Amino acid sequence: MRIEAPLQRIAEYVAEQGEGREKIWVPEMWNTCGYGNIAERRAGEILVDAYPFMSAHLRRLTEGARHDASAEVASARETAGGGAAPAKRGTTAIAAAAKAATAPKADLDDSVIYSTLVRYSTAWDYAGDGSISSGTFLRFMLLLPLLKRMGVNIVYMLPVTRYSTLHLKGNIGSPYAVQSLFELDPNLHDPLLDGMPELTLHDELSALVEACHALDMRVVVDFIPRVTARNSDLLAAHPDWVYWIRKEALDGFRLPHIPELGFFEECTPDKLETVYRSEETADFLAQFSEPPNVLDEALWQKLKARAEETGEELLTLVEAEMGITTSPAHSDWINDVQPIWTDITFWRLYRDTAPAARSYIRADQPPYVLFDTIKCNYYPGKEPNRELWNLLVAAARFNLERYGIDGFRIDIGHVLPVPLLEEIFDAIRSIRPDALLISEDLFNRNHRKAAAVGYNIMLGSGWNVMTDIRKDNLLAYVRELPELDIHVFACAETADTPRITSRGGTPLARMIAVFNHFLPRAIPFIATGFELNERQPMNCGLGDNTDGADIPRAFFHEMMMDWNNPSPMIDLLERLSETRKRLLPLLKPERFFTPDTPDDVVAYGYRSEAGTVLAVFNLGTEMPVSLSAAELSGSGGVGERGGLTVCIDSAVDSPQLGRRVDRFGLGPRQAIVLSTD
Repeated sequence: MRIEAPLQRIAEYVAEQGEGREKIWVPEMWNTCGYGNIAERRAGEILVDAYPFMSAHLRRLTEGARHDASAEVASARETAGGGAAPAKRGTTAIAAAAKAATAPKADLDDSVIYSTLVRYSTAWDYAGDGSISSGTFLRFMLLLPLLKRMGVNIVYMLPVTRYSTLHLKGNIGSPYAVQSLFELDPNLHDPLLDGMPELTLHDELSALVEACHALDMRVVVDFIPRVTARNSDLLAAHPDWVYWIRKEALDGFRLPHIPELGFFEECTPDKLETVYRSEETADFLAQFSEPPNVLDEALWQKLKARAEETGEELLTLVEAEMGITTSPAHSDWINDVQPIWTDITFWRLYRDTAPAARSYIRADQPPYVLFDTIKCNYYPGKEPNRELWNLLVAAARFNLERYGIDGFRIDIGHVLPVPLLEEIFDAIRSIRPDALLISEDLFNRNHRKAAAVGYNIMLGSGWNVMTDIRKDNLLAYVRELPELDIHVFACAETADTPRITSRGGTPLARMIAVFNHFLPRAIPFIATGFELNERQPMNCGLGDNTDGADIPRAFFHEMMMDWNNPSPMIDLLERLSETRKRLLPLLKPERFFTPDTPDDVVAYGYRSEAGTVLAVFNLGTEMPVSLSAAELSGSGGVGERGGLTVCIDSAVDSPQLGRRVDRFGLGPRQAIVLSTD
């Protein structure tokens, strides 16, 4: 049963606990409210009383509440400040502000997205004993003022649902191995709230959403409708909703190599016959099995009863007693080098084989999954698994209604059957007409298709462009942006790619941060840790530059970010956000241009009668360059008026900021943005 006003209830409880109950170490960077009762300091960290520290920050959370908040909020704040007991002071204001700050609207031209894996973003050695404790919904609230500084108004959470630890990847497992669509990861509960038995983990997430809304931030979560944990909670009731293979095939399980086709090719209809006629495909299909209830119904029922009685893992029993297991998932791209996803399996969205593939399949072939089977958008069957479709729609509705979120990133949504996607979108928009819907589609070329289906944001090609920092590559990317039908992520990295710092260090990361903040039809995207120049990846499934090295990755390992970094990018990201907001009236796609530049220099800008904006980047790693603002902007008149003003410089402690220049220099991997006054 949910509680009303969970943010208020949490704030009241935390305020009542007082000092001396528990001390924790936290990064000093998190002390955004200037909490002063610090017991001890060490490099980048402070030791504080947990409850008073958290209480002080919760009271400050709503100070930046929306300017159009109702008069009820102002009245509540006056009441809270007029003679209330210290432990309660401000909590009524928090409740009123949270109530008034309903989901804000998002102008996508004026948005910044922050992507977080909550358990990782605020993971820390809170005890100071060398152990890492998981981040929680409550502790993520400490980061919200920092995100606000960076201009973030869309918080995108990677999966927060309960995930499986069977067939574990790493030492804690992947959040994408979703075991339940209706339960949350218990690690995201904050132990500081153990004294509130009436508060559920669902309420803790609802409180975080309230806090985001109070700061004009919308909340998007990852929705996973195409895959599930190999031991999904639904396995007992619906073994035929997933795919099965012989247990002996699990070791060494891999996709068939298709030598007739190239590397990382999409399985479009013209390639289908080639895939099925290729030599390794028949052996791959032979590994699949009928589900356990079809193989031996009596034994299946016996194993189900045993698992329920003893608490044993049902899938493990099936593996031991029946010699079959759920099929690991894999890429839908032909000849992809990504490893098999051993902890998840695909949902069987159709009960029959797609008509396009039937002529290539034996009549007795058990249900199987291959490149085309995954891509139900291209290859739908005739018999939808209607009960599963209904459950997926219900899960989307549950997230909106229970937590008050504002939209979803649909994981591998571009391969879902279009009718299913439409049902999900219709359900979402019946509750949130202005919902944010993010497509994972990897390439800008699919922008029209994504927009037509109903998405309003798309991942796009930025992640791929940033793997190859060359002039022609960057220019080809930026020149197509004004024509897109949908907004894309402007990103140097995502949760699925290596860090940009691993490709060129901090100077490259700072330069690319500037590059991505002023692009047309593109939303600056900050993958958690980017603001800290983090080098450790969350995952490397896309654009891997590790040569397959077995390195810790936050998707699978217990890790924490470098919150002690003495030179984070937060100040630069704050300046970028403020400057972008100021220049926004000029940043229109129809005013966009890319001037001619010397080798290793890229520039783009906007110009109109109202003024000029010019962003310039030295891609070189060794030589400085000297350039003319007037020549690049294409206006001799600008030069005659004394040049343009430097409003952004990626260099640390730049002496150029605020100066009006015509000729200017750029060091290696340096960026500046100039504008008319």
